[in-house]
Amino acid sequence: MDKDQKTCQICYKPSELFNYGAPCCNACKMFFRRVKTLQTPLRECENNEICYKNANEIVHYDCRLCRFQQCIRAGMIENQEKIRFFDVVPLLHQLEIEKRIILENYESSLDNISFEKVTDAETIQFKPKSLDTRYNYYDYEFMTQISTIDYLKKLDFVKMMTSSDSKAFLKSAYLNCAILSTAMHCYSRKMGFITFPEGTDVFPTDIDIIPKHFPQLELGIKCRMIGKLSELRITQEEFLLLNMIFICNPDVPNMSETGRLLLNCHQRLHSSLLLKYCQMTYQHNAPSRFSDLLSICHVISKTRQDISNVALLFQFYKPGIEWREMLKGAIDFLLK
Repeated sequence: MDKDQKTCQICYKPSELFNYGAPCCNACKMFFRRVKTLQTPLRECENNEICYKNANEIVHYDCRLCRFQQCIRAGMIENQEKIRFFDVVPLLHQLEIEKRIILENYESSLDNISFEKVTDAETIQFKPKSLDTRYNYYDYEFMTQISTIDYLKKLDFVKMMTSSDSKAFLKSAYLNCAILSTAMHCYSRKMGFITFPEGTDVFPTDIDIIPKHFPQLELGIKCRMIGKLSELRITQEEFLLLNMIFICNPDVPNMSETGRLLLNCHQRLHSSLLLKYCQMTYQHNAPSRFSDLLSICHVISKTRQDISNVALLFQFYKPGIEWREMLKGAIDFLLK
């Protein structure tokens, strides 16, 4: 290949065009547009994601996953359009509202769906909850999990993943998302501890192991996250962007290189938006505010660890508990 010849940064063919902020031919531009609107997951690469690694020898030109990876590396997602704070935040806010409505007013069409099944690519089906239905801890735990996974599936970038990447992402991200979202909802209502809807306890009331023998563990799970949000006086806008930053953590087990690049790209996008919000709102205090907000990640990690410890204690003290398939699978994944 002539070193002086201008080429497409995606497929390496001769091209002097510039699309989505990258040296990119029209064919690759149209390919990128199609991927963004896909309704079915990308197929996995059969060549260990090396199809487009060598400019002098493309292993498999029709591999859409590797071609899309090149688009990500070229910066085409960040440059696909001007990402603006006042466009992104309302969309995230609407998704958050929809998630809460589902949690409080709907039930799953499948009563005992498994963790493996709900993290498949298919859309989750819900039906209105009857007026005389009263949920307990187990019902709200199930609905919190399933409504959070449904929320994550609706994020645009998830549709750009392979089926296996999507499943790995959903399994990894849903708990952190549920922890922060539940705490933010209770904090916004000036509550000092987290509960499920209708004031339902986040611990099963028929099992008194934790409050009786490990009260500090219970206190940490119920109050630590809200305490941090209250200390920082976090705004709704900050919560929405922080949630996306934490959701897009690329350190996901069993995820392809392309999937990690995609998450990392969206994490940078939302980090940039949060920093801009801090600059608009706090001016010269923006860097310290931004750093304080990111410190919430450590509180989520500690809460997640406490939940893992509770799951272990339940297994040790109450080995005969028959959890719903959804919760059983989630616990097994958490304790891996």
